[in-house]
Amino acid sequence: MNLEGTGIDPAALERYVQEQVYSLPGTDRHRDVFSVLLTGSRGTDEYTPKSDVDIDVLCPQAVYEQVNAASLKAGIIKSPRSFLCILKGDDWGRYYGKAFGRPHFSLTSLEAAGRQIASYEDVPLWIWTHARILSDPGGQFRKVRDQFDGYPQAVLDKKIKYRWMMAAYWEVDCYPYHHGEDSNALLPAGAAVLNAVNELLRFFFLVEGKPFPYAEQLLTHAEETSLGRRFCPLLREAAELVVGARAEDRPPWERLDRAIHILSCSGLSEQEAELENACFQAMIDAGVDPAWVEADYQNIEELLLGRLGPLP
Repeated sequence: MNLEGTGIDPAALERYVQEQVYSLPGTDRHRDVFSVLLTGSRGTDEYTPKSDVDIDVLCPQAVYEQVNAASLKAGIIKSPRSFLCILKGDDWGRYYGKAFGRPHFSLTSLEAAGRQIASYEDVPLWIWTHARILSDPGGQFRKVRDQFDGYPQAVLDKKIKYRWMMAAYWEVDCYPYHHGEDSNALLPAGAAVLNAVNELLRFFFLVEGKPFPYAEQLLTHAEETSLGRRFCPLLREAAELVVGARAEDRPPWERLDRAIHILSCSGLSEQEAELENACFQAMIDAGVDPAWVEADYQNIEELLLGRLGPLP
């Protein structure tokens, strides 16, 4: 197992996989049929001392069904539709130490992962393409993962439009501009700003033709994109204003209104004025129709009628 740069003791992980994963009922050929992956922050070398160890195990569908049925019967799992094993008991620190968090792993069929890849599901795509392979008999996981060779233009076009409109939706339709400092509106206002920030971060990946990660890793990896290198500090400022990590001496509504001004590209700074134009140009460069880009918020009905993706 190649665990360099993960902060994990190889012997501890080997013992965990042997005792918890390779002991599952339903097959006696675990090493021949289980691909073992390290995912999460330790798999991408962005962990903290308290980060847990995320293990994903994949196997052929027939083996998955056998192991699932046997594990359900043995009480190892409780749901026939979800295979997440979280170590029970009080001695869970015996593998990595309790600072790492309670050990756990998930089991997924290779076919299910293949369907996620074939349907271009962004977060699973990011997880599978960034996973550190610890064991992969016959290269079975690599064959599934390597089916992804970028988004078709029509798929990418729709994804970009969806995320751009979702950011606009949260900023315009969900932020209570006429709040009158109503305390009951603080929660939806804060949620609207943070959701708009996250949608823009996802957008930064897609205009480069890349899948985006789950929310916890969005900002960290968005900083590696072209737009992210320029504008993540601005979006970080908006998020910090919402949670009170910036201008904490100012009233909540003052911080929130400042954050929404950032997202609405109100031109309060040179960088804010550049954000919208840079996003417009990135869409055009990615193949989005310039007329659609120019129409901007007038395209909102496409979102609200479900033409771009799930309704907000």
